[in-house]
Amino acid sequence: MGRTRAQRQDIEFENRGACRDRGQQQSRPNITDFELSAITEKRDILPVLHRLVPFAILTTITFTFTCVFPFPSTSILHLYILALLLLVFKHKHFSMASLPNICFFLLLITLAFHSSPSAAQTKCGITSVYQFGDSLADNGNGIRLPGVSLAFNTSKLPYGETFFMTPTGRASDGRIINDFIVSSLNLPFLNAYLNINTSFSQGANFAVSGATALDNAFWAALNVTLRPWNKHLDAQLGWFKSHLQSTCGSNCAQTLNNSLVVLGEFGGVDYFNCFFQNKQEPEIRTYVPPVIAEITRGIRDVIQLGATRILVPGVYPFGCLPVYLNKFYLPNPLDYDTLGCLRNLNVFASYHNTQLNIALTNLQLQFPNVTIVYGDYYGALTTVLSRASSFGFNQSTLLSACCGGGGRYNYGKACGSADATTCPNPSQYINWDGIHLTDAAHHHMADIIVTDMLPKFECNNFEDSGVLMSSY
Repeated sequence: MGRTRAQRQDIEFENRGACRDRGQQQSRPNITDFELSAITEKRDILPVLHRLVPFAILTTITFTFTCVFPFPSTSILHLYILALLLLVFKHKHFSMASLPNICFFLLLITLAFHSSPSAAQTKCGITSVYQFGDSLADNGNGIRLPGVSLAFNTSKLPYGETFFMTPTGRASDGRIINDFIVSSLNLPFLNAYLNINTSFSQGANFAVSGATALDNAFWAALNVTLRPWNKHLDAQLGWFKSHLQSTCGSNCAQTLNNSLVVLGEFGGVDYFNCFFQNKQEPEIRTYVPPVIAEITRGIRDVIQLGATRILVPGVYPFGCLPVYLNKFYLPNPLDYDTLGCLRNLNVFASYHNTQLNIALTNLQLQFPNVTIVYGDYYGALTTVLSRASSFGFNQSTLLSACCGGGGRYNYGKACGSADATTCPNPSQYINWDGIHLTDAAHHHMADIIVTDMLPKFECNNFEDSGVLMSSY
């Protein structure tokens, strides 16, 4: 009775609420504990399904992206997927509605990765390549040597006609083996060292056409004449050291630790000069040890500078090249193997390669922290020759030059000379100009070389590399 007006209103409000609750309880149907549990579980499962369905779709999309844009490193792919999972489960409102935005974000990350510098790295971490050698590897130094550029037919068409549509200094109608090697590492083609005002951020090519392993003084003492501007192995190493000094200074060891050095092939020009200056094979064989010793010294040099991965190619099977077949023709069919190559010249080339392999094995024992790999150019070329038809080459012109004219093996005239002719379809030829090979032959040889090389450098995820995916 002594309540205030406000207190009476509060009591009335509570009574109305109690009556409403009793009414709701009377109208609510009876629910068993089992049914209540099922409803609770259903309410718990729905949010999970709400996420799992779009997550399954997102997983499928992720798989598609990684197939279309293959990652050069398994570890990078694992980090990528982990980041994706964190993105999904940290997203409080991840659902079908948010799926388009996340997929768009995923695509942006993928494209950004593949357009960044890291996309140029395989999982073995090779970020640059340094090439040494002769005309098999020269991509423009020879035609840039002061005062001697006109001596190289590689400075004019039809050299370069197939791939580059212009001469580049490469002794082929298109690419050379080194171009395919760097492509397999997702790196751009190397620039020639003498090509000034260009980028060398991902390596350089020091090879020069006509380069020997041994210097001019060595050969002059044996009455073997060389071109006076010969850029032998030691001269190329001098360029290399100057280049490193100007580009990386005191950090060169780290640069080379992430690089691949391709040293060669060397020896081919040394022996060519001997054979074509009428030296006899027994005498030329005595020059193999000093050639191998000079190559070995070059390998030691780059190791001391910091190189940890070195590819050392052997020489070609000389007896399968038109220049040798034409010069040293023998009438007895027994002097030729089943491919039509001169046996004695191939035996000599094999002797060089065997001695080189022995030297590399000894070097590997001396430098266990360096990976030295033999590049079997001899085996790669003989494999292409023996499987020519399956690779699309014309079996009837197996050992003939595409560019030349007249004489045996179409090697009567020098490619690029006024009277020389060029075959209409170089991709059906293995040999380009009598000494060097076509773009197509280099492509198939590189497939063999790269497939053997990359696992030895612990680059096991190379099925996505450009050279292995390209086709003719």
